[in-house]
Amino acid sequence: MNHNKDYCIIDRLHMKPINETVAWKLLKPVCRELDDLIEREEIQFLSGHHNENNNTYVLNLKSKHLHFASRGLRDSIGDVAYDEGALRIGLRSAGVPLNVFVQLG
Repeated sequence: MNHNKDYCIIDRLHMKPINETVAWKLLKPVCRELDDLIEREEIQFLSGHHNENNNTYVLNLKSKHLHFASRGLRDSIGDVAYDEGALRIGLRSAGVPLNVFVQLG
């Protein structure tokens, strides 16, 4: 899955890198098991970006196990797409829009 084609060149100009700490904070509301996954090294942060133009985030992860659930009023899982060992999950976590790209395995 090539997520680069999902974003136009103009949007990429507004993308600012984020660190692992910010990524985990963004995911925590929809992934209760996040701390356990990190401790067991079953999830790895690869990269992340914040689009300052539209306040969306893109996270690139590698994971052996995932369990996302919308639990709060401001959480929602919009769509999930699978392609050749990779997932793209569009969601809102605590009201923040995220596109999560996951390499499985």
